[in-house]
Amino acid sequence: MTLIGAAPRTRGTAVAGLIVLVLTAGCAGGGPGHPSGGARPTAAAPKAAAIPQLVSAADKRLPVQDFLLTNAQQDRLDLAKAVLVQRCMARFGFAYRAPAVPQQFRPRTLTQLRYGITDAAAAARHGYTPAGAGRQQPHRVPAESLPARETLVLNGTNDPHVKPGSTSAYSGTRVAGRTVPAGGCRGEALRALRSDDRQAGGDAPLVDRINVETFQASQRDDRVLRAYGRWSGCMKRHGYRYASPDEAAADPAWRTATALAHERAVAATDARCKAQTNLVGVWYAVELAYQLRVVKQHTDELARIRADVLLRQRLAAAVLKERP
Repeated sequence: MTLIGAAPRTRGTAVAGLIVLVLTAGCAGGGPGHPSGGARPTAAAPKAAAIPQLVSAADKRLPVQDFLLTNAQQDRLDLAKAVLVQRCMARFGFAYRAPAVPQQFRPRTLTQLRYGITDAAAAARHGYTPAGAGRQQPHRVPAESLPARETLVLNGTNDPHVKPGSTSAYSGTRVAGRTVPAGGCRGEALRALRSDDRQAGGDAPLVDRINVETFQASQRDDRVLRAYGRWSGCMKRHGYRYASPDEAAADPAWRTATALAHERAVAATDARCKAQTNLVGVWYAVELAYQLRVVKQHTDELARIRADVLLRQRLAAAVLKERP
């Protein structure tokens, strides 16, 4: 789903949450050769191309990016959905406005934070929390408090046991002389944008699994583990004992309102040790090899997903073009 690198679009908790999430990317089952789950593959680790010398991978691409929604594409879909819901609610006599979604930090690229913090100068100022990202729990969209009839039209149900907006949220109820659509106005908007399947307007489940599981596979790969060891040795020489970058980023000592001097020193050393040991270059090359292999295994499915992404973008653009 989403921030992160491996972690689908932005997940994490306070403090170094963004970095931690990049490094602990999800819990999907199965292995990189079997994105649908099941037994872990026994295939040998894929060969990596020449290992690049990298301080940061922020401007490097991974194959899965061709099938993930960009931030701009996700925003377009979300805005189009909001417009369609508003129009639908107006048909039933409700002047509905969706609650504003709090702005949250998002990496500028999939790989900006995927392998942890890499900018030593920024780390020396901000510690493990990227500039522009809050250190506290992200604000949640406030729960809506609407009259029962309005909620029924919006979600298609007032039953707390039925998923709002789903096709199962349908009773054929009439409000203001009109039949409430299946899933209410939310369901209608999702269907109009061809987003009423399991991905519900986000990334396809297969793509999410590839994104997460190739990252997890790279973390288990001997080449990356050896690079972790070199990085850990570098950190130890500076007086910091961590076995891996995610352990450093997740240190409970960083649960403070601001980045204190010790955190800033550790984070800056972390980034410098990554550069000195070429951890990012190794990690990126290894994960790239896993992704190339898995993407090749799912060529036809991913082609259909790519076509669906483009279709939904065209539908969203048409909705927004018609917006008054």
